[in-house]
Amino acid sequence: MERPPLSMEELVDHWTMLSGEAELVNAKQESMRLAFAPLLKYCTQHGRFPRSRDGGRRPQAAGARRAPA
Repeated sequence: MERPPLSMEELVDHWTMLSGEAELVNAKQESMRLAFAPLLKYCTQHGRFPRSRDGGRRPQAAGARRAPA
């Protein structure tokens, strides 16, 4: 069953880095930070890491708003 797209408010609530999360991301090697940040947020929401490299069932809107590499 597909979930409806997230609203902008839901995206901000679910995907904004908190200070403790930002510390974890900043502790990573600079080249790995952009990849690690969405994985960390996914894990905090779902209690596990995604099954596939592209996040499996992640909301399309979450990937569309990610900063370009």
